[in-house]
Amino acid sequence: MSGIEIVVSAVQGTAFWTTVLLPVLVPLLVVVGIVTMTPSAAVGFLGAYCACAVLGHNHSPT
Repeated sequence: MSGIEIVVSAVQGTAFWTTVLLPVLVPLLVVVGIVTMTPSAAVGFLGAYCACAVLGHNHSPT
């Protein structure tokens, strides 16, 4: 594996697992009160979630 392939694999893996964990983590943080969900925060969350879903799409968690 070349250095670029290792970096791409790491980014895809991180993006994949972030996509899995964000829907669980954000509501928990809102309920606890650590994060307030303002409209700009909601748009940022959705943007980050979409970006992670696209980047992590080809990751195979094996």
